[in-house]
Amino acid sequence: MFIVGSAVLLVSCNPANDAALEQKLNEIGDNQKLLLKKIETMDKSIKNLALANKNQPADNKKKPPQADPNKVYNIPIGDSFSKGPDNAAVTIIEWSDFQ
Repeated sequence: MFIVGSAVLLVSCNPANDAALEQKLNEIGDNQKLLLKKIETMDKSIKNLALANKNQPADNKKKPPQADPNKVYNIPIGDSFSKGPDNAAVTIIEWSDFQ
């Protein structure tokens, strides 16, 4: 048991492993710093975009009027051809072009 414990202690205290481990940790730390800088840059660009959009005037383009499905349109028939009684509750008008 003593021999196994001594072997594990000697292997874990190997300076070559410590140097490789320290190098890996330094690489990880450098990568973290790089990622944090990129995130900060992205945050700044997002804030700049938000400010640019806020400073732009609102879209004041006139929108076309929306059709009201409940509105009743009174269209004079005049001397156009019609079918059915003149005092019908509903009149359906069809516009067409015969060429």
